[in-house]
Amino acid sequence: MKSTRGFVFRWICMLAIGFNGLCYFNSCKNDSSALGGTFFPAHTNVLQIDTLTPLVETVFLDSIPTSGTGVSLIGTYSDTVSGTIDSYSYFAIGAPSVKSITNKVVFDSLCLILKPNRYYLGDTNSVFHLNVYALTRPLDLGTHTAFYNTTVFPYQPTPLASWSGKVYPNRTDSVLIRLPDQIGKNWLDAIINNPSSISTDNAFINNYLPGLLVKGWNNQLIVGFGAKDSSTYIRMYYHNQVDAKTPLYNDFQITQTGLQFNHVDVDKSQTPFAGINSQHKLINSAETYHYAILQPLAGTAVRISFPGMDNLKQIGTYSRILQAKLLVRPLRGTYAPGNPLPPMVTLTEVTDYYTIQDSLFNSSGNYQHGDLVQDFAFGNSYYTYDITPYLVNQLNISNLNLRTRLMLIIPRPAFNTTFQRLLVNDRQAVNDPMQVSIQMLIYTIR
Repeated sequence: MKSTRGFVFRWICMLAIGFNGLCYFNSCKNDSSALGGTFFPAHTNVLQIDTLTPLVETVFLDSIPTSGTGVSLIGTYSDTVSGTIDSYSYFAIGAPSVKSITNKVVFDSLCLILKPNRYYLGDTNSVFHLNVYALTRPLDLGTHTAFYNTTVFPYQPTPLASWSGKVYPNRTDSVLIRLPDQIGKNWLDAIINNPSSISTDNAFINNYLPGLLVKGWNNQLIVGFGAKDSSTYIRMYYHNQVDAKTPLYNDFQITQTGLQFNHVDVDKSQTPFAGINSQHKLINSAETYHYAILQPLAGTAVRISFPGMDNLKQIGTYSRILQAKLLVRPLRGTYAPGNPLPPMVTLTEVTDYYTIQDSLFNSSGNYQHGDLVQDFAFGNSYYTYDITPYLVNQLNISNLNLRTRLMLIIPRPAFNTTFQRLLVNDRQAVNDPMQVSIQMLIYTIR
């Protein structure tokens, strides 16, 4: 027979120990250990812990940079969770591509052309309404490096033009908005008779058009448009007097892409998140039906912390975490094939409210985006994250003020070019609660 000092293998079935809000389940495997050498015998247990309760909060994001993304987001969308989102686009148009035109031409029309980029939120079967406004001063970054979803510039109260019709984002059919003829005639006259006043971007902006603002109205749809030279531009149509059958045109394009940005207004007053704002930046999920909302461009993210993690230290002096996984379950009924979950949701480490230190690495040293499993049929979708290194590190920090929290965030470019959202259940949710599963190796003395 083998000595009791040798390896011993035995099974222990479902030994449960509960205290301080934690419940521990032994694995069936129980091995002897060399802990203590020849001074005392020892053995090991692997405990499975699945009731570490995370604190889940919705965080208010003060501002999101939206300039230079190459995307215009225009329209209005409303529901009982996100609230009412109103998004509109500012941009500057540059000098004409054709700098010199003969005086033997006749003006035909002037159109603003917007090309969808296939992104949308809402009902594409509804009629889409747009207004185009002229800015009263040029777009200028000044000492800033970017424009934000909160940035505004003054504009004329009366729109230059309006447009209503159907938009088909997946077909990328362009939207053509007819601008006043008199504006086009003035620009054509300047190109013919006073080219120096219109031939450079600065001259055109300062003398003729400081910039444009495009807003939606009475919509239940937000549409994404390209905000580059070939997808948002003004086209002047004209023809030669001696050859009326040959159409001619001159394009005025976005040449300063860093000056284009999206402003976003969000009204959450009729939602569970009505109290969140720049003064009250956190709402506990217990106050919002046990879920939190991640929608960065609409000003919210999800923060997760583990107030009871120090209870893990009470299991025993000789113990360590083998593996810790976080399972994030979206709220059922808030996603569908036409409104899918974000394919990637990054888990980050944050201080104070939401100052990101870095994205969280897994045990293999790789960034984590959730490894989404999406189930439309039964609503059993989830994201998983390896939080082993994070918990190990946090338990080694004795000063609670130096500990960090976790935050779910949608990575760029979707972060500031879409209204992708994720509604996250907390541990107390009736259906599909968030879970934290921890395996701990425990050394105990026999």
